Amino acid sequence: MQALHYGAKLHREELHLTELGIATLTSCFVNSNRDPKSEAAKPSDFFYFTPADDEEERISSAAANAFFALADAGKLPGWCVALAPVDKLAKSRNSDPVNARVWIGEGLVLLQPIVDNGLVRFPLGFVDGVSGAIATDGGVVKVPALGEAWVLDGEFALSC
Repeated sequence: MQALHYGAKLHREELHLTELGIATLTSCFVNSNRDPKSEAAKPSDFFYFTPADDEEERISSAAANAFFALADAGKLPGWCVALAPVDKLAKSRNSDPVNARVWIGEGLVLLQPIVDNGLVRFPLGFVDGVSGAIATDGGVVKVPALGEAWVLDGEFALSC
């Protein structure tokens, strides 16, 4: 279900990028023919596919605090920091103390992982194009093919 959500969001963003040029040209045309006393048109006035800021995608403050604590300590790989949605993390960050936990494997980072009935659940994770059984410092995790992605409220199976 979450993969469908990300696919729909990606599609909206692609459509928005496609419409940027047309919206800019349309605003130029409208501005060249408008009454000089009226307000100028902006390209955003002609957007139809503007990506929505989904409140449901809010990152938990515990995950955000753990991310920044680990990043400040230099314990996260560079690819993970580059992939992170820093703007959303910064909005979710607060001053609550956090006991930062992380599982790191080759191409995999799971923040605040919890093991439950053969699954590892985590509020925020990062995958760098790996899939299959990935060995982490917390155990071997079965990762589906996601490509390069960050995952909210995810769960992966643990390998025995």
